[in-house]
Amino acid sequence: MNQLPESLAKYDHHVIGEAIYFPNISNHEYHNSAGISSSTIRKFGVSELHAVKEEIEHTPALRFGSAAHSYIVEGESAFAKEVAIISGSMYSAANKDIVAECQDKGITCISQKDFETIKAMSDNMLPYGDKLLHPSDNEYPCDYFNYPYERALYWWEDEVLCKLKADVIRYPDTPMHDSKDLIVVDYKTTKSCNPDSFVASIRQYGYQYQAAWYARGFEKAGFRVREFVFVAQEKTNPYATKIFKINTDNLEKYWIELEYTLGNYWKYAQGGTPNLQAYNCSDVIELDL
Repeated sequence: MNQLPESLAKYDHHVIGEAIYFPNISNHEYHNSAGISSSTIRKFGVSELHAVKEEIEHTPALRFGSAAHSYIVEGESAFAKEVAIISGSMYSAANKDIVAECQDKGITCISQKDFETIKAMSDNMLPYGDKLLHPSDNEYPCDYFNYPYERALYWWEDEVLCKLKADVIRYPDTPMHDSKDLIVVDYKTTKSCNPDSFVASIRQYGYQYQAAWYARGFEKAGFRVREFVFVAQEKTNPYATKIFKINTDNLEKYWIELEYTLGNYWKYAQGGTPNLQAYNCSDVIELDL
């Protein structure tokens, strides 16, 4: 196994199979750590120019999604540590410095109105969605993982250090399963959980590649991901919820595409020049309408 970068080696970690588990790394530390995530490699496959030039912008939608995840998935104690509720406008002179300081510490800032919406979403969560998001001690592999939420794994694909942080890991929701069988549950806030709309979101954002990436990472740790499950919830009243399941038997073709993109990424990481044509195609496109 390759040697961990010093920036990662300082954190508590141990080997599981061919992967490395970091039980206590925070979201802020994870996102700023070495390694490539599924979101970066997906963007690199779509447009190398955008992937290497991208600057993460802390938009209201991103802040809301992070805060909703903390409250609804991990609970009030995690929310209290990870989220700050700001009175008044976050763009006012009085609050700008507070918001900037929180951002530097990895704390998400939201408004009181957003917090009220998140509480309403939690109150209206579909019971089965709530069950999937909150496994009890005997419903996830606690012999390997100390906690079912936000579990961070790192592994190598040849010379490329890869990483993932799973919202929720748990055993399949069936009476009989192997101790190495898992389902990965991902909570998504959305404008609409109408099946047609959410399938369009899956295609737009490449969630099928995320599922293939996570299946690969946990496979490296010695587990079999049987399903990748989205608990999707609308952000407006009546805060409807739907469960969408991707069967991981169908993910091999997406992993093959990711492997190809990883090869291109490795060339770039070694000092190569990224494809500077946006969306990895010619700058001049002839359209026959």
